[in-house]
Amino acid sequence: MLKTTIHTFNDLDKWLSDNFYFEDGHVLAIKENPLEIIVGYNVKANYKANSERHILPFKIIPSEIYEWTFDIDVTNVGDGNYIEYIEAREVENGICLEFVTPATFRLVTNSLDIEEQELIKTTFKPWTSEKEVYLTADLSEVPRPLFWKEKLSKYGHDILFRYYSGEERQPEQVPYPDYQGYYIQLADRISSTQEGIFLKHIKAENGKFSLNFENKDNELKDVWNDLTAILADFPNAQIKSGNCEFIGKKWKQYLADKLLPTTE
Repeated sequence: MLKTTIHTFNDLDKWLSDNFYFEDGHVLAIKENPLEIIVGYNVKANYKANSERHILPFKIIPSEIYEWTFDIDVTNVGDGNYIEYIEAREVENGICLEFVTPATFRLVTNSLDIEEQELIKTTFKPWTSEKEVYLTADLSEVPRPLFWKEKLSKYGHDILFRYYSGEERQPEQVPYPDYQGYYIQLADRISSTQEGIFLKHIKAENGKFSLNFENKDNELKDVWNDLTAILADFPNAQIKSGNCEFIGKKWKQYLADKLLPTTE
């Protein structure tokens, strides 16, 4: 395995640059007494559930430590937690690594031994989002705003529309067919909230319909679940959530049993 020793800011910055500053990478493990940090990034990845994934890891071993601000209570490690980047910082004495995870911690030392480790071959674990869903379906026209109100009323939800921090809008007051940018919100929550379920994207073109919802109100979990169940009934529905993709029938099954797909 390749091993290098770094003493200067320029050499540290070059090593980070050669490894893309570990953008969207991982702090894979931290061992203390003596301190060893293992970081890595994906070198083979399409991020789809259960697809093949290769991670290139490096072990970082500092010599004399001047500063170490890692706090296990605010920073998660492992290949399931993505970091923003790792950067070299100029300091008065020694060299400094700054980890943005998004919590930030620093290591200041007089030198670093860096050992490239054996490639980690694994798969992407399936996960779904509780906040965002994307739909494609066979439909030539965008559903009218009244469609969502009527469908959700069958689940016992009295919804209206609003713009960000705006007053309630009845379905007929919402522009059609382009009403992306509006929110769905329970009628009795409009006066006490600013947002709701955001219509991030909505479009029909050449017989294909696409839609992207994002839930920005934690109190709307029941509305959200019922709304995504409605999406499953669209013709030839394909629903993307997290890194998983479902046909409509499979999405309804997932809502019932919460079992994630185990194969592509």
